[in-house]
Amino acid sequence: MKSKLTGIALLLLLIIIGIGCGTKDEKQNNKPAVSSEELNNLKSVDLNGQKVFLKYKFEKGEKLRYKLITVTSSQQTIKADSLMKSAGDQTLTYFFDIEVLEVDPDNIAELSLNISQIIFDGQVNGQKMHYDSKANVSKEEKLKYEEFETVSKTPFRARVNQKGEILEVTRIDKMVDKMMTIQPEMQKMSADQKASLIKNISEGELKPRTQLLFRELTTNEVGKDSTWQKSTPAILGVFKLENIISYKVNDFVKVGDDKAAKLSAVLSVKWSGDKKGTENGMNYLFEDPKVTGGGTILFNIDKGKVIRGETTTNIEMGVQIDAKDSMKKMKRTFRKDISVNKNIVELL
Repeated sequence: MKSKLTGIALLLLLIIIGIGCGTKDEKQNNKPAVSSEELNNLKSVDLNGQKVFLKYKFEKGEKLRYKLITVTSSQQTIKADSLMKSAGDQTLTYFFDIEVLEVDPDNIAELSLNISQIIFDGQVNGQKMHYDSKANVSKEEKLKYEEFETVSKTPFRARVNQKGEILEVTRIDKMVDKMMTIQPEMQKMSADQKASLIKNISEGELKPRTQLLFRELTTNEVGKDSTWQKSTPAILGVFKLENIISYKVNDFVKVGDDKAAKLSAVLSVKWSGDKKGTENGMNYLFEDPKVTGGGTILFNIDKGKVIRGETTTNIEMGVQIDAKDSMKKMKRTFRKDISVNKNIVELL
């Protein structure tokens, strides 16, 4: 049972997926191309029924800077002989500096990416936490925030196609070297263990986070009110999920001298799996998982880039556990996890 509950917590953490004063140049460089207020006040553009392709466009030597903000709020309730509640909030801010190294004949771009800064602010049951990768941190803090220390200020590579799909993430070796410096005991890892760690960092952390900057779009021509769907599999505890994102072109708008498509995204889920089971002498009964979400994405058609995205995901999971206590009496515990995650992507 513990393994199933731990798996739920880890998935919630993965899905739930304060900047100090800087110089004048830094502040100017951190200004978004389109703010949240501007997003709702962009003027419509009449394409006279014409359809367009939403293609990513990259040029060798081109440099981009993105800001990714992930705001997470989570609550957990455990009801047994008494009622226990816990709550947490966290804000993660990533700054990505990107350079286009090559564009091949199939228009697949080789990108160099550097997470130049990570800022973390969190609060769990009243206890505040703060981390800034640009600040001088102690050895203890480096170990505490090892995942941030590992990926920040360590360039890696990614290949992206015209529809925005991240094909692969590579050049992770230096991140593993940094991790070994923070934890010297890891130097005893075998070659297979190191390869597995590289894969975990690439597939579990960098690829899904980078994909938020390059939303995967349709290869078909679209006009106003055009729709399409994208499905991805996932695992949530004992359930197999099919995440279905339904996209719609709500409008074509003007951004400076360029045209942009204003897209809506709505998340729905199909699930399968046995809600009942027994593990290590414990009987469990899960509630139906509830996963919903949606938001807005602004795609610059002329430049071929996402210039702003605001999306939210809501997850609710409950489980009833029946197990014997130390006196061999059957006890019933109910646990519920609720998580709300908002991702904001800004082209700076």
